[in-house]
Amino acid sequence: MVLFGGLLDMALVLFLVLVFAEYAKLRSKADKGFKFIAGAALLFLLAASFGGLAVWGQVFGAVYGLWLFEIIGWIFLLIGAIWAALDLAKK
Repeated sequence: MVLFGGLLDMALVLFLVLVFAEYAKLRSKADKGFKFIAGAALLFLLAASFGGLAVWGQVFGAVYGLWLFEIIGWIFLLIGAIWAALDLAKK
């Protein structure tokens, strides 16, 4: 089910993950990992903005901006998830 669009939904889910991690007191145990996850959510928002702005299609190319920030966001999410999992497994 798509609510707002693929990347906006992903960013929303990641922000909810951060809220629930704070509520469950997990964020303080794996702070660096969750900071990477927050960065990934912001990068997904940035990537989604490239798809919605017509001016980027003429100047930079909306596809390249979307791909660039989406890939960087996925890398941040991968690093953050692995880092948080390892920190939570240690404690």
